Amino acid sequence: MNIRPYRYYLIDLDRTLWDFDRNSEHAIGLLISRTPELLRAVQEKEGCGEDSLHRFFMRYDVLNHRLWAMYESGKMTKEDLRWKRFHEAFRWYGIEDEALSRNFGEQYLEQMVHETALMPGAREMLESIRKAGGRMAILSNGFKEVQYRKLRGAGINGYFQTVVVSEEAGCLKPRPGIFARAVEVLSGMDRNGDPERWREAKSLSLMIGDDPVNDILGAQVFGIDQYYFNHKGTKSLSRPTYEAAELPVFLP
Repeated sequence: MNIRPYRYYLIDLDRTLWDFDRNSEHAIGLLISRTPELLRAVQEKEGCGEDSLHRFFMRYDVLNHRLWAMYESGKMTKEDLRWKRFHEAFRWYGIEDEALSRNFGEQYLEQMVHETALMPGAREMLESIRKAGGRMAILSNGFKEVQYRKLRGAGINGYFQTVVVSEEAGCLKPRPGIFARAVEVLSGMDRNGDPERWREAKSLSLMIGDDPVNDILGAQVFGIDQYYFNHKGTKSLSRPTYEAAELPVFLP
């Protein structure tokens, strides 16, 4: 795929660079294995086979997606999301212990910063952008207290000129404000300054992400090009500038 060179790259973190699903499943499996009450409950429901923890994760993942959507739409607070996603999952296995769920939620976030699996081609893409002279920003709706540490733990923090997390930007993707903040930092331009220079900065910007709404539609509405990393085969709600199942490599 031929992709024209850009100067500014806005890049999603979870499921685009950092292998969220793989890391999350490993972290949850590790924590359940260390908690006899939970391990026993899961095995009673799912059996004692090697895939019992995987089946738990698949149930949890459905709940997590639903509650994250509520958080992103303003229907759930961050504090509630941190523990209720586990509380809902544990209830399926007959455990309704709020204290356990809250503690597990905190342990989970702490464990996640030690997980380091990246998506295939992530490091190669970042290296190619750096060699081509591009400037990069992470653009994330994730919790600020873990996103920075995940970048450091995975050894990729040095590629980025800035990290724009929704909590600090004051708005979540797909709202235009968070994209504007990233372009401002990368380009040194003020969105309320010279309109011509701001349009030029946007024309030199590319959003790379896996979420068809938060990343791709959001960038499209804001007015910058998009690379839809469609590794799950999810149909886009719009027509992205670029779309592929692999991350791109940019030539200098």
